[in-house]
Amino acid sequence: MKITRRTQRLFRLQQALFYLLLITVVILLGKMSVDHNHQFDWTANARHTLSDTTLQMLDNLQDPVQIQVFVSPDYEYRHAVVDLVTRYQHHSDKLSVDYVDPNFSPELVRGLNIQQQGEMVVSRGEQTQHVLDLSEQSLTNALISVSRQQQQWLVFIEGHGERSLFEKNSFSFATWARQLESQGFKLQAQDLITTPQIPANTAAVVIASPTEDWLPGEVELVKDYLNGGGNLLWLADPEQSDSLMALSEMLGIEFITGTVMDPTSLSLGLEDPRFVLISDYANHPIGQAVASVSLLADAIAIQETERLEQNQPWRSLNLLSSQPGAWVETTPINQSNLGSQAYDAGADVSGPLSMGYLLSRPLADGKLEQRIAVIGDSDFASNAYIGNAANLDLAMALANWLAADDRLIEIPVKTSTGTQLDLSRTQTIVIGFGFLLVIPLLLLATGLGIWWRRRRR
Repeated sequence: MKITRRTQRLFRLQQALFYLLLITVVILLGKMSVDHNHQFDWTANARHTLSDTTLQMLDNLQDPVQIQVFVSPDYEYRHAVVDLVTRYQHHSDKLSVDYVDPNFSPELVRGLNIQQQGEMVVSRGEQTQHVLDLSEQSLTNALISVSRQQQQWLVFIEGHGERSLFEKNSFSFATWARQLESQGFKLQAQDLITTPQIPANTAAVVIASPTEDWLPGEVELVKDYLNGGGNLLWLADPEQSDSLMALSEMLGIEFITGTVMDPTSLSLGLEDPRFVLISDYANHPIGQAVASVSLLADAIAIQETERLEQNQPWRSLNLLSSQPGAWVETTPINQSNLGSQAYDAGADVSGPLSMGYLLSRPLADGKLEQRIAVIGDSDFASNAYIGNAANLDLAMALANWLAADDRLIEIPVKTSTGTQLDLSRTQTIVIGFGFLLVIPLLLLATGLGIWWRRRRR
């Protein structure tokens, strides 16, 4: 082919167009990489992806939230801290993040009482929460806490043998109380005799299985509170006092005398039929918030009765249902041989049984709703059992529903799965010999083969 000046000009023009298009493509790709960010999480449990509940909470953020991250540039886990916070920023423009080097901001560190590297301070207005551990659960709980539009006070009635909020024994609610406080709830224990008035800013009153009798005046205080539109969480047990019968009549519920027995627990190796497994939840935000089976211990069944005529009738919903094989044992239980307990068709009440009711009705203004939850067990939220199955999810969902924060539910802790490789002795020996002998011999044989072929040439 004869190369002329015209051919050379066309060739140079072609080269110029090629480089111009190449530069244009590089610029466009760079702009797309800045404007669009796509990540792929291939881990077994998606531990690098925010949960659906967190994403919903971020979408519902209405006010700007500031996150101050106290971390030094040379901190070994700085990358993990930045990575976690960045995931949140990708899904919400309401988050303002500042990275503070604690070594150069001693006054700010003292003013906010910063305790460790990687600590985060989440704030909205005057509401502030500290995040001490590096997890989605803690950071999301802090965002939930500061995003509440008003302080939510839960008043726990005491003075009649109710479960304590603060004691460290297995009977108390100390673990549940810490979780409630982490999500922004304010807790108060109140004796109605010494303080005969329920605060006006109470989100819900909690009655946790009183074993001693209430005075008639105390019952009237709670009834007046309910007539005024207050919310109530009533956790009952078989041994609770009968002095609250007037309250149950007002709500149109009745506790079936006896203890619920569930033979399903025996087949699962629990060795005590008084453990009731709940897997049948109503189609309700509380039921949807519970991740799996919940476990009630030494519970009492509930049934509806005729309610007194009221201006605004209650809407009721059976929230928790026992297994069909469960029954209410009305005779004394043989503690030494629990496995021998059997259903007596002549005396016992057969299942499935209702273990929890929700009551609701619109208030006078039509904008708000009064809510009441009656659960036939208080053990599930105690220190001894709240860590079992989905008990914590159920306890937190009840509190959030009563406080009219249906969307604010407990974020599950993500754990790594499949990170440990278990090998038998034979497999270990085979792999060891493979790396020590087989692979080196293969490399040596390959090298000798290449050398032999080149020598023959």
